[in-house]
Amino acid sequence: MWECLIFKLQDNSSLSSSPSALSSEIQKTPKKRHQIFYAIIAVSVVLVVICATVLLIPLNESSPRELSLNYAVGERMIYENTNILTSQIAEVERSLSDTATYRHDQNSTLIIEVLSENSDSYTVRQTGTMTPDVGITISPLTRSIDKASYYINFVEPQGQFIFHNIDSNPTFLAYLAQDKIAVGDVWTISANVGDASLGRTGEFILKFVGIQEITVPAGTFQTMRIEITSKDLSSHTPDVNMTINSINMQINGTSYVEWGTFRLIKADLTQTEDASKITTYSERTLIEFTKP
Repeated sequence: MWECLIFKLQDNSSLSSSPSALSSEIQKTPKKRHQIFYAIIAVSVVLVVICATVLLIPLNESSPRELSLNYAVGERMIYENTNILTSQIAEVERSLSDTATYRHDQNSTLIIEVLSENSDSYTVRQTGTMTPDVGITISPLTRSIDKASYYINFVEPQGQFIFHNIDSNPTFLAYLAQDKIAVGDVWTISANVGDASLGRTGEFILKFVGIQEITVPAGTFQTMRIEITSKDLSSHTPDVNMTINSINMQINGTSYVEWGTFRLIKADLTQTEDASKITTYSERTLIEFTKP
């Protein structure tokens, strides 16, 4: 700072010849020094805020994670399920162009308790309730869940529609052979069952979009957001005259699985059949989670 002042004294003849001017300039110098000091403080604060913001984002959030279902013995998860079926039913007695909307809602609760584990699987007990009461009793069921079946939570509920007959699905088996998954990955799974003239054809596409924090009744979780769509999906079935009919379908959904455990936190899936005008919407949400 003083070097700057000397430089100004040498280059400014008015200051060199005027002691009062020099005195005035010297008096101003501390004020400028304060301004520079405050400017440095302000810049430092901005840098600290930026660094803190960056550091608050876990660096390993987008790093690949091992593909395995990771529960803990003693955990208890309660899910609320919603299923809504709507269809446009032609009222033949009036006109084929007039339709009435039929809707059926079915809600249920699924309780999963992790009883034990070994190197490959978990033993869980599943119970549930159904509303409205349709006379169906859901008895407790003890079953084994393979840790390698993490992918079931990628598309829930009704994920079995996509993962049906996976043992003979080479494209899906190739994905399961991977050790890890990362943000930005895309899985394109063949939907083919049977052949092109009888069965199902098309593709299911799973996009692992990114890490997202979501809040559900059970709490707040860091999750992997997965978007599910279909492409050229058709079901080919014979009618009473043995004529093959092709029904075009569309699948759209979103799943949120806890990043690291692959525990299902929330999911929805919509299936639409063009010809029959039937739409099935399913949703599953974690409403209670008890740690061991």
